[in-house]
Amino acid sequence: MISAAEFAAYNRAVAKIGDGAASDVETAVLAWCRAHEGATMAEKREAAKLIMEGFVQGYDDVAAEFAAQWYDDLAERNGARLQQAVTMTTYRPESVDTVARYQAKKLVKGGDAAFARACGEYARNDALRSLNETIISNVGRDKDHGVRFARVPTGFETCTFCIMLASRGAVYHTRKSAGEFKHFHRHCDCKVVPGFEDDPDAELVEGVRPEELRERWAQFKGIDEDESLTSSDKDAAKRAALGSPGPPVAYKKPKETFARERGGSYDLAAHEALREAGHEVVVRKEDAPEGFSNIDLLLDGKLCELKSPTSDASGVNGLRFIERNIRKAVRQFEKVEGGPVRPSIVVLNCEEVPVTREDALKRVRLEMSRHDIDRVILLTRGGAIDDIKK
Repeated sequence: MISAAEFAAYNRAVAKIGDGAASDVETAVLAWCRAHEGATMAEKREAAKLIMEGFVQGYDDVAAEFAAQWYDDLAERNGARLQQAVTMTTYRPESVDTVARYQAKKLVKGGDAAFARACGEYARNDALRSLNETIISNVGRDKDHGVRFARVPTGFETCTFCIMLASRGAVYHTRKSAGEFKHFHRHCDCKVVPGFEDDPDAELVEGVRPEELRERWAQFKGIDEDESLTSSDKDAAKRAALGSPGPPVAYKKPKETFARERGGSYDLAAHEALREAGHEVVVRKEDAPEGFSNIDLLLDGKLCELKSPTSDASGVNGLRFIERNIRKAVRQFEKVEGGPVRPSIVVLNCEEVPVTREDALKRVRLEMSRHDIDRVILLTRGGAIDDIKK
């Protein structure tokens, strides 16, 4: 079994290779575009092709060699007497041409920076595909020696299809063709891991058990089949199920300004709690025109108002502060530039208010009905998060 610490170290090393590929290509493409401001789209596309061809081949070789060395090391530790691993890269000149032509469309909308970034992402993805392809090819060569491979999800970009394949365990040469396992979507962070045991359900990586992944797959299917959820809602629900945090909070409003605001530290804590629950959080600028209200957040791509009452908010009126804050939020949604916003989403951060989760939940549901709010995410003491929808 590969320890969790060793697998984490392997993933860090792989990420470093991918980051290097993306950074080098992005930097080189952007530098060329800026040095040739009068260049046409076609000229920028052809320059990007030449840049990508050089870097992609080089980083694919680095990734494949790293994977081959890892395969040899695992085989030796497991007592498998195998030939030295071969490398296998996925670089194809025609793929670079296709990517350059497709991504050149970003020059119209996003400009040089978006184009360069997209070229860099292609280089990253190709390096990671070469890494996995090397493992797959060597397992295919060594299948008569009892070698198998499993697909192991590693974090944020795991989709339902990835979980389904991973849930089958190390079954490459017993039940499924290699072709199916070679499917890797953009930004896919799954790794192919060789196994040297007879049991397809063997725990090849510490903490990654196929039987538990089958339960997770059923959970993901249920999320996908829930017609009440938007695509971003489904992504957030899957991240939460995986215990994976959302991406880092994006602050369009300067983060340091919260230190000067009453309750600002509570808002910052709420941002992080939402991220840890798997949500994508963007803190919006306070730039609403005069006469209109500003909404605090984009939560998974949707406008969301955050309310963080302080410890004296309940006062002598018990749970009335919940009604007051929801009523304020309703007025803000009605005064948003461009007209009322639906769905109306409120995050009510009660971490600093001495109320029980049960009492708060009961009152929130009542006020949602009274004030026609679609969704409230309730944060209460002890780190509890409840997502309440109509």
